[in-house]
Amino acid sequence: MLRDVLLDIVKHTHSLGFIQAVKIENTDEGTMVEAMDEERTVVLKGKLNNKLNEVPGLVGMGRLGVLSGYLNYEAYGKEGANIEVVTASRDGKDVAEEMKFTSPGGYTANYRFMVSSLIEEQLKTIKFKGVSWDVSIQPTAQNLKDLSYFNGIMGGFEPTFVAKTDGTTLKFYIGDGANDRVEIPFATNVEGKLIKGWAWPLAQVLSILKLSDTSKATMGFSDQGAMQIAIDSGIGKYEYILPARSQ
Repeated sequence: MLRDVLLDIVKHTHSLGFIQAVKIENTDEGTMVEAMDEERTVVLKGKLNNKLNEVPGLVGMGRLGVLSGYLNYEAYGKEGANIEVVTASRDGKDVAEEMKFTSPGGYTANYRFMVSSLIEEQLKTIKFKGVSWDVSIQPTAQNLKDLSYFNGIMGGFEPTFVAKTDGTTLKFYIGDGANDRVEIPFATNVEGKLIKGWAWPLAQVLSILKLSDTSKATMGFSDQGAMQIAIDSGIGKYEYILPARSQ
């Protein structure tokens, strides 16, 4: 169902609050999803579990708030409603121009895809040189609850946290020695080490983790300065790469 797939993509991009546009491309390997925030602090690379045949080639979707509004309108989810991808032929190729939403009651709405020049300007492919993840964990519901709680206390003063290992415990540190500070034992019995003390944006990490129940989310940390949060929604697999910040 096209609507279910689009809702899933919007959930994993627009609902975060900091991603404004997304690129979808059908390749020989499947349907790829790419996006990033304007500050390039979060890069998303995803792949749908099933190829999205309704959308030919490459499309860019901006104004995700408009698309989200259409998708969540009750009448467009009823039996008999339809979403049609309208294409046009350009240079011998079918190019997606817009999506037309229709309801059984006669309501219609049109959503325009981004023009190709804007896709290349705003959604250039980010090449991520693969790294090995020194520490990998599966966060728990309690982890998320604790991190959210202390973000509510400290987030207005300390926008980042540092991840380091202490023996076999992965600890998150909010604040430094000269100010208010919190130490959270986030995971125990971990394998690998993190010693360099890279920092990551607390609000963005929390927003991503809240997308999924924790049984479907994993976190990877590299001492080279990268974090990955991988989420399997059942419709697609989404990998969020966050370059580290120096303390």
